[in-house]
Amino acid sequence: MADPIEDAIAALREEHTVRGLLETTCRELTETLDASACLISRVVGDLLISLVEFSRGERAPGIGHEYLISDYPLTHEVIARGEPRSVSVLDDAPEPNEAELLEKLGFESLLMVCLPSGGTCWGLVEIYGEGTTFDEGQAGIAHDIAIQAGRQLEQIF
Repeated sequence: MADPIEDAIAALREEHTVRGLLETTCRELTETLDASACLISRVVGDLLISLVEFSRGERAPGIGHEYLISDYPLTHEVIARGEPRSVSVLDDAPEPNEAELLEKLGFESLLMVCLPSGGTCWGLVEIYGEGTTFDEGQAGIAHDIAIQAGRQLEQIF
């Protein structure tokens, strides 16, 4: 039986352009985690600039948005610490700014992981879900795939 994580990593290793790598990372994370959508943004100082997305349905996070990292405490933690964080409007007391953005985008849950490259958090990976929250196991899988994407990114540069 195929291992979905190994399959995702193998797909990442086949990519030789930044855009292809980021698009494949989004697709593989969405499919591996049975999520609704995925978005990767570039970290530029205190700014997040969305680059690529993948969605299983009509609803997508939306390309072309820019956000101040300092406006979103959990996002800031992910980027500063390199550790996954999740938030859901299904939680009892979700972080208000993150929850407001989730509702605006039309999703119920968000898992964020750092895309590490060159010794820093090069980008932010946002995985969106509906009807459920993301657990620690899913966070670990997303983190492992993001690390491999970061390694491949370093090979491309």
